[in-house]
Amino acid sequence: MLDWQNKTWIKIISTVLIAAFLTYDIAWATDFTPLQKKQYVSRSLFKNKKVDQTTISSQNEQSLETIKDALSHKKNNNIKDSIYHKDSTLSLKASYINDIANIYINDTLGKVIDSYTPPDPKGTIIHIQDLHTNPEASLNLANILEILIKDYDLNLVCSEGATGLVDTSSVSNFPDKDVREKVARVFVNSGELTGEEYLSIVKFPNLPIWGIEDKDIYFQHIIEFNKIIKFSKDALNLINQIKDELNNLKPKIYSKALLDLDSKEIEYEESKLDTTKYLEYLLDVQLRKLPSATYEVGQAIKYKNINIFKESYKAEKTIDQSKIIKESQEILSILQSILKDKDNKSEIKSLSIKASLFKDKKISPFSFYSYLDELARRHLKEDINKYPALTQFVDYLTKINSLDSNKLFNEIEELTYDIKDLISDNPNQKLLTKALRNIHFLESFFNLKVSNEELEYYFKDKDSFKVTFFESYLKENLQKYNIDSFINYNPDLIDKNLP
Repeated sequence: MLDWQNKTWIKIISTVLIAAFLTYDIAWATDFTPLQKKQYVSRSLFKNKKVDQTTISSQNEQSLETIKDALSHKKNNNIKDSIYHKDSTLSLKASYINDIANIYINDTLGKVIDSYTPPDPKGTIIHIQDLHTNPEASLNLANILEILIKDYDLNLVCSEGATGLVDTSSVSNFPDKDVREKVARVFVNSGELTGEEYLSIVKFPNLPIWGIEDKDIYFQHIIEFNKIIKFSKDALNLINQIKDELNNLKPKIYSKALLDLDSKEIEYEESKLDTTKYLEYLLDVQLRKLPSATYEVGQAIKYKNINIFKESYKAEKTIDQSKIIKESQEILSILQSILKDKDNKSEIKSLSIKASLFKDKKISPFSFYSYLDELARRHLKEDINKYPALTQFVDYLTKINSLDSNKLFNEIEELTYDIKDLISDNPNQKLLTKALRNIHFLESFFNLKVSNEELEYYFKDKDSFKVTFFESYLKENLQKYNIDSFINYNPDLIDKNLP
């Protein structure tokens, strides 16, 4: 039998666990951090500063060896100690994060979208998508990488837009840390420095970065990109003329209901109307036009993430933080007593570390509360029903965790067009909506900002994206409503450049 009296750390488990709940804000919120203000400094700050070239050369060799070890799934302990955290307790905690889905990134930096664990994993690959040459995105990427380095033992960064060893040593070895950071910010703001390079220069000079591009293919893409740039300017000029004339037809063709929806859509796109309010507006318009049964079935089948978002928002309003804290404390106290009586050292240790990870925001609320719920159901059985606030909160977190934010916004866009079609009174209104949607696609296409969903929409009816489609529609309606127009409908600017 375990000697509880002599195990001091066991006595403070419940205190640590309770502290985790008391220090974590249960209410969920989204923070949209504004773009960082550009900080320009003189590059002459490097004057009269010395760089140790011998050290740089030695570190380059060391970095290459580290990269080789990482690619062959070996640990290089000497390098690891110099790059990563020195807190030995973190490695113990890391051993409890077996599921990659448990990786927790603060919402202000990014979000884990998907994860997959193969039957016989040999290592972990984390794919981070970011907006290239955007200063805020680059700094967020640097912060995410720092979390992965410190908390999840990241030991290699593979970088786009580079090939072979990415060497930052000529700057990262500069002796003045403040100057390094200021100058690095200059090049991040100008789009000339990536997030991983910034992090290497400012905090982790020994961080191995390896460019994974194929040089020949990469430069061929550059050539193709430059070809697009040459003709896109004239194409976009024609697209803007067509778009302006289509917008001029809205007051003539659209009904009041369509104009109201169009106005709300513009507010939403310009971030003057938040997602929740816009979605509430759309669903209200849809519900007034469709029978409730048809409405519910349509929502569940076609708009999975909208439905999850709607249910989560509704559940969020019922969350009582004080009740959740109270019930959590009671469950933890009961679990501690049960596990103590069963002399279950393994689960006590697991619970303690999970709570500590949660308190330090190393695992997500969903990971911890779903673990606590599963543990309580195993040991409390039917008594879990005595804690409805906690179980409802776990259900809420489960919904939030299953929400795909990228698909949500695609679904909102699709719902908007569906409702426009639903409330249209005649074929001409529907045709104007289609023309506006198609010209929006062309604008995105020639600005190289097309999503997979938009491409799928394009391939369904490619002819309606040709210049003749817009010419036919505009000439008929502009003449009908006595609107003067001077557009040169040159199909070569658009048609021959479409896939």
